[in-house]
Amino acid sequence: MAGRKIVLVQGAWGSSASWTPVADVLRGMGHQVFVPSLTGLGERAHLFSGAINLDTHIDDVCGLIEAEGLEEFDLVGHSYGGMVITGVADRFAARIRTLTYLDAFLPENGQSALDLLGPEVAMANLAMAGELGGVAVPPPARHATRVPEHLRHYMTSRSPQPFATMIQKIKLSGDYRKITKRLYVSANIEQSKIFSGIYARVGADPSWVSREVPSGHMLQLEMPDEVARIIHDFIV
Repeated sequence: MAGRKIVLVQGAWGSSASWTPVADVLRGMGHQVFVPSLTGLGERAHLFSGAINLDTHIDDVCGLIEAEGLEEFDLVGHSYGGMVITGVADRFAARIRTLTYLDAFLPENGQSALDLLGPEVAMANLAMAGELGGVAVPPPARHATRVPEHLRHYMTSRSPQPFATMIQKIKLSGDYRKITKRLYVSANIEQSKIFSGIYARVGADPSWVSREVPSGHMLQLEMPDEVARIIHDFIV
């Protein structure tokens, strides 16, 4: 079997390094794996600016795709990364083989991450952003509790999320719908109503493949071997 080209996109507050355990397994399976860094986060936290928005992060991933000359690749996003990969897919639909959403946002045109969070969670994020001058949201502590001790450093090194990435409404032409091989993976431990609702919607759509896994939201760190296997089995 020839290896595939896979692009992995992080969620909010994280860094590209949060994919390292999964990327290592996928590379061991013979795949080429690319993990773009998002501006203002992780190893690029020093570039933080209140002007960083969703388009900035879509541009980050598109820039890597162009620089690497990627064609016929598979695109994966976790959590907020679902916003990013949907925007990327809308620009590069002809180049993308498959889309995989890992407990991720699945926006429609004109929606923001804050819209998808729902009123209660959105208000909480607005309040947290106020603590940082309205330009960023600090990382929540709750997601770290189920991550194994030897991988917990990926959680403690998280950065504040630029707030404009959460409030900018995505602009989609609809080209992303041309990618017909799509997988949604739902983490079913302490399941968020946000992602369980998306999972129910795609589960009722026969054009999607959907599955649940026994994990909390940080499934790429809680069960990296299993996540790598799910991605592998879907794309080959």
